[in-house]
Amino acid sequence: MKEEFNFSDLDSEIFEFILDNIPDAITIVDANCKTIFWNKTSENYFGVKKDDIIGKDIREFFPSSLLPKVIDTEKSYHNIYNSPRKDSFTVISAVPIYNQENQLIGGLARDRDITEYVKLSELLSKTQTSLDKLEKQYSSYGIRESSFSNIITNNPEFIKTINVCKNIAKTKINILLRGESGTGKELFAKAIHNESELEGKFVAVNCSAIPKELFESELFGYDKGAFTGARKEGKSGKFEEANNGTIFLDEIGDMPFNMQPKILRILEEGYVTRIGSNTPIKLNIRIISATNKDIKELVNKGEFRKDLYYRLNTFQVDLKPLRERKEDIVLLSNRFMQEFCMENGINVFIIPEKVNKILKNYQWEGNVRELKNVIHRAVILARENNNDEITVDNLPNYMQFNDYENTEEFDVSINNTKGLEKTLEEVEKKLIYEAMKKSDWKKSEAANILGIPRTTLYYKLDKYNIQMQY
Repeated sequence: MKEEFNFSDLDSEIFEFILDNIPDAITIVDANCKTIFWNKTSENYFGVKKDDIIGKDIREFFPSSLLPKVIDTEKSYHNIYNSPRKDSFTVISAVPIYNQENQLIGGLARDRDITEYVKLSELLSKTQTSLDKLEKQYSSYGIRESSFSNIITNNPEFIKTINVCKNIAKTKINILLRGESGTGKELFAKAIHNESELEGKFVAVNCSAIPKELFESELFGYDKGAFTGARKEGKSGKFEEANNGTIFLDEIGDMPFNMQPKILRILEEGYVTRIGSNTPIKLNIRIISATNKDIKELVNKGEFRKDLYYRLNTFQVDLKPLRERKEDIVLLSNRFMQEFCMENGINVFIIPEKVNKILKNYQWEGNVRELKNVIHRAVILARENNNDEITVDNLPNYMQFNDYENTEEFDVSINNTKGLEKTLEEVEKKLIYEAMKKSDWKKSEAANILGIPRTTLYYKLDKYNIQMQY
């Protein structure tokens, strides 16, 4: 039987005086979850009188209270985001209480009211949205804050890259950003524009998303009556919209070859002419382009003009992929998790070391964008399962095999309690996974590496649910 928490053993007068004058809500329960202390801040904040709750099970008043979980698991929880009632928000910490014999006798919880901070944050967010709209309308008068602060990293090389971009931001040279998909090329382009002293807008163009037949009209615009289906009043193009500002040409390697000399002419002459017009429009514009392709290789193949390449590539910035910034993975994971939880009004989850290890070992071919999606998915699944932490099961199936990346995970000593069959299965999974990776997920080649029939490989892939990483 659990020992009773004998509150009378304490110097209750001094104890209550101290806790009643703390600005946080303090709750103490015994080992049976019976409420034995409820301070004045708790009365004011939760609207429950001390006389009504003392001696009662805390769950009668707060079914989702954290204290019963503390009593049941004997674990401590710190700074958990909570919304105990509508339009109120707290950060709660709860710990088990033990006697001198190290026996559990109760639990203590501290709720810190952050309602005003949350409401202020929402107000600031709405204000920022309004300011963003005003900035678009009056960009020539606006003072823009650098968005380099939005780029999170602890990687020394990546920090150097950020500092280089800050230094060249105020120049007018054209910049080529090179990096894999999802490394943040557009984020860097916006940050460079915001750090510059250009008064015009930042206009982004995805060269791979525009149909070839519409490319010219989208970039250069057209005069009224220029072609069938054209607007009566005509339309300005992206270059014209970005005048006195920055045009960001994303996926520049996918630009149609027939458009490249026309872009080169604009860069050389500093003018753009709308389709159907003979009037050139003077441009004062900076070009930032980006690609995940090797443009030099495209030049050698005759698929990209060499003169345009050197015009765009006045200064090249290479962005490291996430797998080469291992120290940033946990940092970004926690940031994405916290932001997602706050945006959706749910408790912040713990990311345990085992999950962090899998995240750090994963290759992240989709880079930061993929990490953000994985964390958001994991939070949703953890919430559905009523977990207070993200578990391995909340990660995509193909990532769970990432645990086998580290061969040190395998303990083949006699002290291994997994048993022979389980250990052999883990080794087999590891070998199949490595063979599939080495063969670039070509099943015939992987079967040859493993020295097994292809039909056997199909069976093993299905058995262990080994899937290609996307």
